[in-house]
This record gives sequence, C-alpha cells and structure tokens, in this order.
Amino acid sequence: MFDWFKKPEYKNVLPFPRPEAVPYIEPPKQETKSKVYYTFGLTDDNRMAFQMGNTTLTMNREGIQDLIMQLEFFKNQLHEDEE
Repeated sequence: MFDWFKKPEYKNVLPFPRPEAVPYIEPPKQETKSKVYYTFGLTDDNRMAFQMGNTTLTMNREGIQDLIMQLEFFKNQLHEDEE
C-alpha cells in the first residue's frame, strides 16, 4: 500500500521547473536628510497648527493661550537638574 515512497520516478506527476538564480541588487542609498520631528504654523483660517508625525492639532487663539498657561504651570512643577 505504501510502496509509492520507494518509487524513484512518477510518470503521472509533472516536475516543478528549476528556479532561476536572481542576482542581488543593491538598493540605492538614500541621501541623508535632517529629520523633521514637529512643525508649527498658521492655517488659512487664522488658526495655529502643530504637526507631529501624521497627527495635526489646530487651535484658535483662546486654545493657544490656555495651552501656554498649562505648559507654564507644569514647567514650574519640574525639578531642576543639578549637574
């Protein structure tokens, strides 16, 4: 029953074609550019835009003032590093 393991050739089976060797192609080196981590700017409807990665945050003047106040509050809570 399992003598088909012992057969060296099979007439009803198509062999796979031999794969062709593909030479390695060196990828082109990209120019070293400085990375931009975040940007600040203004939109056309007079809002401030903060972009970081794929995320953009836009705020009006009141939102900016509130954010500045919160940043100053938390900045004052930071401990000074003694070096």
